[in-house]
Amino acid sequence: MPSRSQFSITLTGDELPEFLRLVPMADRLGFRNLGVGDCPSLYHDVYVKGTLAAQQTRSIRIGPYVTNPVTRHPSVTAGAAATLDEISGGRGFLGVGGGDSALYNIGLKGAGVAQIEAYVSAIRKLYREHEVDFEGRNVRLAWPKRPVPVYMAASGPKGLRAAGRCADGVIVGTGVLPEVVSDSLAHIEAGARESGRTLEDLDVWWLLMGGLDEDPGKALDDVKHSLTTYANLAFRFSMEGKHLPLQYHEAVKRIHAEYRAKDHVTGGAKKEHSRLADDTGLTQYLASRFSLAGTPHQVLEQIARANKAGAKQIWITLRFPGKERFFRLWEEGVAPALD
Repeated sequence: MPSRSQFSITLTGDELPEFLRLVPMADRLGFRNLGVGDCPSLYHDVYVKGTLAAQQTRSIRIGPYVTNPVTRHPSVTAGAAATLDEISGGRGFLGVGGGDSALYNIGLKGAGVAQIEAYVSAIRKLYREHEVDFEGRNVRLAWPKRPVPVYMAASGPKGLRAAGRCADGVIVGTGVLPEVVSDSLAHIEAGARESGRTLEDLDVWWLLMGGLDEDPGKALDDVKHSLTTYANLAFRFSMEGKHLPLQYHEAVKRIHAEYRAKDHVTGGAKKEHSRLADDTGLTQYLASRFSLAGTPHQVLEQIARANKAGAKQIWITLRFPGKERFFRLWEEGVAPALD
């Protein structure tokens, strides 16, 4: 595990010119990875954006956060990620998850854990051996020069264990409350042991929604709609084994019933989802579990608590307009205190 905090970032919901303005900021500020959203119905193409980002940066690693096992064959995804890796001078990575808006917007449902694991395993074998049997067919990918690191996003016990078994790294979507972090690491470690590895062999990141402002209320408003997104994602298949207090179960069920997955990044849906967080009484709980949001001082305190709980590497997602403000405040008020 790393001895000090490291940070990665995902940018979503931006027009292309804005995205290209933001990417060099993330690179200059030392973020380790840049996640590029993969939802053709809502965002520009993930690999074209990744290529443009590679041309604008020098150090940051770049890849899909996250693609899914449904919309592309594993050989297509492996080849695209390897191309991005080569273009960027070895800075590519590949994030894979169950799929959400990318699938709901074409009338499909998210992939299950077994499907994701089979997909990740096939891609990693294509990189290592250039050949794999996948769904009863022989698949070849002869040209990649090196394996691209493959990360699996997971938000439940089964997914975390599978990620520990099959991936190079894990992006953990369970939150950073102490009991959640401890339990999540135990599941990942159990999976790692099943594949003859240890927890130290995996690159583990903790996904949080990010919001920074001199006004803590404004920072919370920036992440509020995203909190309902992650309540919907983290608990959509089951609440069992996920450390969700019983008093919040009915509120989460209401989020499942009212959440608009097909247009969750549009203005109207954002307002509705923010209201839903407040109406269910979940805002403060979800913020403490799934976000870094507040003034720079408050965010530093939140980082310290996450680190103490065992979440050393934090992957921040920004899903609001005006992201330049976040980067400015991070540079002025957060980054200096992390050195």
